[in-house]
Amino acid sequence: MHEAYWGLNEPPFSLTPDPRFLFMSRSHEDALMMLHYAITRNKGAAMLSGDIGLGKTTISRKLLELLDPVRFRVVLIVNPILTPVQILQEILAQLDVHVASRNRQVLVQELHNALVHYYERGQRVVLVVDEAHLIRSANTLEELRLLLNCQMNDQFLISLLLLGQKELKPKIAKVPALEQRMAVRHTLQPLDSADVTAMILHRLRVAGFTGESHPFTPDALHEIHKFSHGYPRVICQVADNALLIGMAKKVKMIDGYLMHDVLCEYSGVEELTPRKAA
Repeated sequence: MHEAYWGLNEPPFSLTPDPRFLFMSRSHEDALMMLHYAITRNKGAAMLSGDIGLGKTTISRKLLELLDPVRFRVVLIVNPILTPVQILQEILAQLDVHVASRNRQVLVQELHNALVHYYERGQRVVLVVDEAHLIRSANTLEELRLLLNCQMNDQFLISLLLLGQKELKPKIAKVPALEQRMAVRHTLQPLDSADVTAMILHRLRVAGFTGESHPFTPDALHEIHKFSHGYPRVICQVADNALLIGMAKKVKMIDGYLMHDVLCEYSGVEELTPRKAA
């Protein structure tokens, strides 16, 4: 609705995990590099953790975009509240292996056969479990660990990538056999003030902004950083609101005063009080 007013071709602050809009802070770049290394160097298992709204899912989509589809077959589980048998069934279904049985031993054997089949074709399966902190049962985590036993003498037949909020780490710690298999681990960090400025401009540029100057003044950017504590999801929400209100007020730039009003309205208060970091 307000894209044309600001000279944009598409919404710049959508909350969908579009890898085009991923801003690579140092922490995000390190996360992407380490996960890519874990998969391409066949390290077995890797874990990316961090608070809600930091961009873990978007990083995973960027990672999948980078993986050569000739070499890797990706299985993506976005709702991991599954029993061990359901996990196996879901993996097999995404590998186009249809098994009527619910017997675990049958499913495990079929999965092993499928992994060997892909290996013989020159492909390795990559299992990405998003929102892995929602896994309720240690048995399900143990089942994921057992998948790593599917290997040849010199390499794993499957790579496991777990993404989740900070509660994931203590859950993994309760399954020592899985924790010890985590060859690569990274905790995503919030953006600093310079990153917030760069992230907003990056997303605007991807959306088609061609202006010479940043449409948010330094004061407005300071307000956003202070309010959001560097969490990209919150940054996107309040920046989008600012563009909408800026259009309604027919301004050409979002200044600190307008941004402050936007944040008050967003918070449902007359005056902002300092927020505690999540």
